[in-house]
Amino acid sequence: MRQRLKNTFIYAIFFFLRKNLRIIYSTKSRSRFFWNLNKGDDVLSFDYKLNEDSVAFVVGAFEGDYLGKLNNRFKCKIYGFEPIEEYYYILQNKFDKYLNINLFNFGMSDKTEKVKFSKIGESSSLYSNASNLVEVDLKSITEFLEENKINSIDLLYMNIEGGEYAVLQQLIDDEIIKSIKHLQVQYHNIDNDSIRKRKNINKLISKTHSRKFNYPFIWERWDVKDF
Repeated sequence: MRQRLKNTFIYAIFFFLRKNLRIIYSTKSRSRFFWNLNKGDDVLSFDYKLNEDSVAFVVGAFEGDYLGKLNNRFKCKIYGFEPIEEYYYILQNKFDKYLNINLFNFGMSDKTEKVKFSKIGESSSLYSNASNLVEVDLKSITEFLEENKINSIDLLYMNIEGGEYAVLQQLIDDEIIKSIKHLQVQYHNIDNDSIRKRKNINKLISKTHSRKFNYPFIWERWDVKDF
């Protein structure tokens, strides 16, 4: 019995050290620690001056947790995008009664096409090697904005598991980025080039926006500059 308790205690110490040492050597773990410490999900993600006239995009809405909280706080006009049909139906059941919420069963990208996603809950992605593939629709964000005659976005909140690089690059190339007042994006480390791509895209965004907070590969916020 004593030996078993000793082994359990040693394992608990090992697990504690491994978990906390990860904060030192892992950028994402360190970012997650400080994000949680500063109540990012409950405070920082809603620190925006929005109202009923504001336009917000929730790209990668999943089952609507953030979308619902955003609606409860601001009652703004919300466009929610979710490419996985199962999760889209959950969104419909939750928010169909709200006239200010518009839901779309496709994801945002730099081109309009059909692709295969690995369906793995909130981490469903075009860039995962997991199985359980489903076909989804993606739409060019520039094309969507033109078709819906949307000239400006007050908040673009984006968590799309690696698709953010293509979307942001198109917004920059088409000079639409300057029409986005607030950008909150979660970058994902999907390949060996992700760190460089994030750095290069952020360098371009910095020409029109100022970064308000930065938790690398967790969340960062950019606000448009006053010109």
